[in-house]
Amino acid sequence: MNISSALNSGVLGINRGLDGAQKAASDIAGAGKTDTPEEVTGRDVNEALTDLVVEKNAAAASTKVVQSAEETLGALIDVRV
Repeated sequence: MNISSALNSGVLGINRGLDGAQKAASDIAGAGKTDTPEEVTGRDVNEALTDLVVEKNAAAASTKVVQSAEETLGALIDVRV
């Protein structure tokens, strides 16, 4: 596997995880508000909390991918020098 491909995949995963976590947090914040249609999310709080945990774990896993790619790239540079 190409190091830059792994690095790009890791960064993309981090961004997706952060976007998903932001959406879940927004759903949690608006779940109990029924005063105006704009504030209603239509989602169960427990479902949104579960999504938040899943997205957190996805971002953490992608962070490990980026760290591994960075370590591998560093080792390859050390070997070349």
